[in-house]
Amino acid sequence: MVYIKLFNTEQDRQACTDKYEYLSYTVETDEVNIHPEEPPFFCKLTLNNGDVVEIEGSGELTSAMTNSYKTTTVSAKIGDLCTSIGYNAFHWWEGLTSITISNNVTSIGNWALDYTPLSSIVIPDSVTSIGETAFSNCSRLTSVTIGNGVTSISNYAFYGCSSLSSITIPNGVTSIGDTSFMDCYSLSSITIPNSVTGISDNAFDSCMSLTSVTIGNSVTSIGNWAFKNCSSLSTITSLATTAPTIGVSTFRNVNNNGTLYVPSGSSGYDVWMGTGNYYLGKYNWTKVEQ
Repeated sequence: MVYIKLFNTEQDRQACTDKYEYLSYTVETDEVNIHPEEPPFFCKLTLNNGDVVEIEGSGELTSAMTNSYKTTTVSAKIGDLCTSIGYNAFHWWEGLTSITISNNVTSIGNWALDYTPLSSIVIPDSVTSIGETAFSNCSRLTSVTIGNGVTSISNYAFYGCSSLSSITIPNGVTSIGDTSFMDCYSLSSITIPNSVTGISDNAFDSCMSLTSVTIGNSVTSIGNWAFKNCSSLSTITSLATTAPTIGVSTFRNVNNNGTLYVPSGSSGYDVWMGTGNYYLGKYNWTKVEQ
């Protein structure tokens, strides 16, 4: 067992080093608050040789605290005193196959877990924000559950998750960022909840296994190339009575002879059905009111 202690002063550091001869590594940080009542550890790392590293402190888990174990860690458990998984905390940890996140974590930072071999991830309800590129290029990631507290999915959040076949987007999400699911080749269907008001540029670009999309009734705009190169996409159901605006080549290279389902008496969807500029009409789609 290796313990990493976080200290506010050099005097505290030296006192602990003198007391515990086994102390192998210390980090001096200003942002970590030390509780005098000896709080439980907030991060536990299991190494590939069976050793366990426990990091004690509270607040944000940073790469400075974890980087020494980047090449040897196979799993991580984030405990109750951690409120944030910080920038680059597990960036490109090529051996990290599993992670458990406590219900006290409220944010996952930019590049926090990208390029890791995680196969699944559960983001608890306590998390309100997922940073840019947080899970990008996790090529083995097949399943993601996003907690109900998340309100936005940032740019590139799941870009390049080529094995992703299942994801739950909660009703609290109001925006889906640029390129957030681009190159997710295995996502076969997606439901955009009614809480979402906008889908950004390239959001689902090159999701080549995507066959059907349901777009919630609050979406007012869909960005440029949002569904570009979704070559299997043959069914779109839009629940908005007024068609969301679309951008440049929003539907470029979707499947031929698809069907667009829209509410009865809705307006504005004739623009989607145009034949120029890679609208749905270019691919011989049919509009059905229901």
